[in-house]
Amino acid sequence: MQHQHYQLSYFEKLIRVDLKNVPATQKEPDSKFFAFTTTDVINQKESMLQSFGRYLYDLGKKKQVGWYISMHQQQLVLLLDQMATYLPEADVIDSEISLTDITWFNLYKIIYLSLSELLSFLECQFARYLDIDCKVPSSYLLRAKNKFFNDVEKLKENFEETVIEKRLISIVFQPFTDFVKADQTGLLISYQQLYFLKEMGDKLSELLEDVDDGVDLTEKVKDVLLYLNFNSVEYFHYWTETINAEIDNLSTIREKLDRLIFLQKKVSQAIAKPGFIFKRLYAPLQSQLLSWLADEIMYQKEKAALAHGSHTPDELGRWKDFKVLTGFSVPQLGNIIRLLVDNGLYLNKNKTEVLDFFSHFFTSVKQDTISAGSLRSNFYKDDAAVSKAVRNILTDLIKSSHK
Repeated sequence: MQHQHYQLSYFEKLIRVDLKNVPATQKEPDSKFFAFTTTDVINQKESMLQSFGRYLYDLGKKKQVGWYISMHQQQLVLLLDQMATYLPEADVIDSEISLTDITWFNLYKIIYLSLSELLSFLECQFARYLDIDCKVPSSYLLRAKNKFFNDVEKLKENFEETVIEKRLISIVFQPFTDFVKADQTGLLISYQQLYFLKEMGDKLSELLEDVDDGVDLTEKVKDVLLYLNFNSVEYFHYWTETINAEIDNLSTIREKLDRLIFLQKKVSQAIAKPGFIFKRLYAPLQSQLLSWLADEIMYQKEKAALAHGSHTPDELGRWKDFKVLTGFSVPQLGNIIRLLVDNGLYLNKNKTEVLDFFSHFFTSVKQDTISAGSLRSNFYKDDAAVSKAVRNILTDLIKSSHK
């Protein structure tokens, strides 16, 4: 990006050089200087408003457009915050100016409002290219603080009058409370964080407007928080503790698993607002809840297996590649199994399952893997030579048992 396309050079020089030490030497600005500077500031602002779109159209490439917009956004925020240090708090959020009141404060305010208009233009016309991790100007924080203090406090009171779990109310409104009570000096709030709080306040207000009296809002608020990706640590703990308490009150493992699987389905199919998240460094709420549910479902299944004397998945995995090595031929093994089944020593009713088991977990003298079909064929086959060989094996075993 060439330097001549950077459009804030005039304002940077004016704020950081021309006006830096002048107020210390002059109580009030000279009328000619005031008139010239205010006219120049307004002209520069108007020129930038007209040239932004034209230049970006010529630029073309989305990557360069995004870089160009975010660069000017960040610099405008820095210049606005620098100018805000020269103004009383009331003037930072007040948009009224006088072009005839020749004072340093008024000149600062004219510059401040011109920069604010430029930033607002970028936010409205090029919202998709904004850097959402960029800190917002101090004026945004002051306005938001006043709005949250009045509107959100009233909203919280309205929720407290409805049917809803009180702990959930406390968790939901904690970010607003922290924001309002925090010292704004040095507080870094990004566009993304401020957007999130505004959207969350709007969604909670909409929820109150659409609900009938006496309806429990707990689940509806949870749905809103999942939609907005409210991945607060406190809320995650609240959600999992609530589900644990609910599961503990169910009598059977089947009931517990049914409830957990239903919640897994509900959470996985929930729609989340694209690009929204409360804490960008944490995993999305949906991912956290699904991971927890998967672990809990596995725990309940293993618990059920242990309670019924069954094997856990880990225990079954131990026998995945296990084989009993034998010195039998496949015909001999089939014949021996038939003897044991026909004489009631193996009590399984399903012969096919028995044969499949032996083919999977036993080897023959010549084969590490026995075909289930081959073993089944030899099980039903009458072969005098094989029968004689098996009798010899059994005779040797009987003799061995007498030693």
